[in-house]
Amino acid sequence: MNNTYFLNLDEIHIPIIIKDVLKNFWLAILAVISVCIFVFAYRTLVYQSTYTTETTFVISPKSNGSYVSFYASLNTANEMAEVFQEVFTSDVLKRMILEDLDEPNLNFSVSCSVAKGTNILCVYTNANTPVQSHMAMQSLLNNYREVSGYLFGGVVLDILKTPQIPISPSNPPNIRRMMLIGSFIAIVFMLCLVVLFSILRPTVKTIQSAKRHLGESPLGVLYKEERPLHWLRRESKKAPLITDAGISFQYTETVLKFTHKLQHKMSKNNQKVLLVTSVAENEGKSAISANLALALAEHGYKVALVDMDLRRPAIYKIFRRHSKIDLFSCFSTELPESLDGPDKLHILCSRKPCTDISKILHSPELFKLLDMLRQKMDYIIMDSSPYTVAADTGILLQHADGCVLVVRQDWAPHKVCSDVAEDLDTSKADYLGYIYNHYQEKRFINQPKRYYRKYGYYDTRHVEEQ
Repeated sequence: MNNTYFLNLDEIHIPIIIKDVLKNFWLAILAVISVCIFVFAYRTLVYQSTYTTETTFVISPKSNGSYVSFYASLNTANEMAEVFQEVFTSDVLKRMILEDLDEPNLNFSVSCSVAKGTNILCVYTNANTPVQSHMAMQSLLNNYREVSGYLFGGVVLDILKTPQIPISPSNPPNIRRMMLIGSFIAIVFMLCLVVLFSILRPTVKTIQSAKRHLGESPLGVLYKEERPLHWLRRESKKAPLITDAGISFQYTETVLKFTHKLQHKMSKNNQKVLLVTSVAENEGKSAISANLALALAEHGYKVALVDMDLRRPAIYKIFRRHSKIDLFSCFSTELPESLDGPDKLHILCSRKPCTDISKILHSPELFKLLDMLRQKMDYIIMDSSPYTVAADTGILLQHADGCVLVVRQDWAPHKVCSDVAEDLDTSKADYLGYIYNHYQEKRFINQPKRYYRKYGYYDTRHVEEQ
C-alpha cells in the first residue's frame, strides 16, 4: 500500500462537497457579518466627508476698454482659461485665503477645470464642512484679483454661477453597494475555501479511493440508510438493523451478502471467533457487529454477540428490547443455562463502562469464557474498541480467529486506514477484509436504491401472493 497521496478525480465526491458547504455555510454568514462590521467601521472611523462649493467663470479678453466678441476671441480666451487654473490653485492664493479667514489650520483645497473648446472655467473649493468650503470660495472670489491682476490685466472674469453652500458631501459613501459587493465576494471566497478543503481532505470518500488506499475491494458497501420522514427523531438515531420493519431491501441484501462471504471464509479455516473493529469512533462497527450476528442467526447458526468495547459499550443500546446476559457476571459465575436454549442469538454485554479494563483483558476468566463459548456456539462476534483509540483491540486479536475492519466514508484519514489495515493483516488473527460503511452515492449519476426498492417490494408481494 502506497503512502504517497495524489489527488485523483475519482476521489471527488459531489454529495460530500454539498454536505460540507451546507454544514459550513455559517462561515459564509460570518464572513458577511464581518464585511458589514468592516464597512460600518470604515464609515465611522476612516471615512472623511468632503463638501465642494462650485463657481463658474467666463473669461473674456478686452481691447481698448471694450469687450471683444466672444466668438472672435474664443481660442485666445480658452488658452487664458487654462493658464488661470494655475492661478487659482497656486500656493500664493491659498495663503491669502488662510490669512483672510484667519484660520491657519483650515484644511481645504482648490481645483479647476476648463470646459473643452470653451472659455468657461469651473473652480471648486473642497473642505471638511459645508461652511468651510463656502467660506473658502468667498475668500477666493475676494482675493483672486490681487494675484491675477498683475499677470492678466487685459482679461475679464465674469461669474456665470454664484457659489452656494453645499448641502451634501461630494464623496458620499455608497454603503449599500459596498455591502453587496463585499458580501458577494466574502460568500464566494468562503464557499470556494470550503470546497477546496473538502476536495483536499485526505479521507476515504469513494469506493475507488477505498480500493486504492486499502489495497483490495471491500467485503461490502453499506449505503447510508435514510429513514422515512414519519419516523420519530429518537428512532432515526437508532442503529439500523436488518430485522427492523422500515429497513430498506438494499441494506438488508448488502448485510446478507458480506455475511455470507465472511461465513464462507471462516468455515474454510474452521474459524469461530470474529473480531469487528474500526479505525476511529462513530464509524458504525457496533451496528455492523449486531447485523452480522442477526444474519448468521437467521441462517440457523447459534451466535454469541459479545460487547468487548469496555470503554464505551453500545450493544445494549442497539438491542433494547432483546434479552441480554450481563458480561461481567459471566466472569465470576458459570455461563447461564439460557445459552443451551433454542434461541439462536445470545447477547453478552454490559451497560456501564469498565473501570479496570487491563485486568479483565488479561484475566484467565476471559480465556475461560471464550473457550466455553467456542464449545456452545457456532460463531462468536466480538465488538471491540476502535483500533486507534485504545490498545484493547490489539489484546483481543490474540483471542480471535479472524477480524474485520469497518471504514466509514469521509471519516478517518486514508493514511490511518491503510496503517490499521496493515496492522490487522500482520496480527495473529486472520484479516478477512473491510466493510465500507455509511456510503452516500451520487444519485444524479446512478440511482440503484430505486431499483432495489422496487425489487424488494415485488419480491415481498410475490411471496405473499404465493
